[in-house]
Amino acid sequence: MNRIRSIVYTVVIALVAVVLTVLLAPTLFMGERIARNTIKLWARFAMWLMPLLTGVSYRVEGREHLPEGGALIVSNHQSLWETFALQILLPHPSVILKKELLRIPVYGWWAKRSGNIVIDRDGGARELRRLRDEAAARIADGAQIVVFPEGTRVAPGETAPYQPGVAGIYAAAGAPCIPIAHDSGKFWRKLGGALNPGVITVRILEPIPPGIDRREFQQLISARINAARPDLNTRETAPAPELSNVG
Repeated sequence: MNRIRSIVYTVVIALVAVVLTVLLAPTLFMGERIARNTIKLWARFAMWLMPLLTGVSYRVEGREHLPEGGALIVSNHQSLWETFALQILLPHPSVILKKELLRIPVYGWWAKRSGNIVIDRDGGARELRRLRDEAAARIADGAQIVVFPEGTRVAPGETAPYQPGVAGIYAAAGAPCIPIAHDSGKFWRKLGGALNPGVITVRILEPIPPGIDRREFQQLISARINAARPDLNTRETAPAPELSNVG
């Protein structure tokens, strides 16, 4: 039954994405804010429908740490779910994406127009400098730059080294960094895969202030997120409100 519900969910959100992108295609020429709001609209629908069809909901701890202005957001990466969630939790998200994702029909158009930052992972040091400078400029303009520092999805219960680029962005931006830990992969691993009923826990941690040495920051951000990850840490916490249907 879970498998059938998961398939239905995937088909529905895909169809809604197609309808939205066709009906709202003119907004691609209306600027970044409009395109980003279109992405947010689809993300809200996907997050609203998920508990109704699949039984997967979520709760947020530490919502008071979410920034209103420019900041660096560093989150572990386990599934597609967090890309939905951060779109609606953050007021002005700008995600660092692999260049290859822009080749996906339709999705690539919206990803590019909605203010995300694209990186060519084969670009070497020059590309890393461009990424650092562009991210710092967008943070200065009030964006929340989202980085998944492992560079790929990591299975629940496992860890991976963080890429050094995150420390470079932190140093260049001179802005606070908000670490985020979650266990989404326990319930959903990939688009088209089964969703297992349960409650995803998202932990938004206290901001790391700017000005810390890059090497120290690199160690600190990894240690904080891993210590707070629900799939690695079984500490008891006070119940937090479920926000499955709340932006």
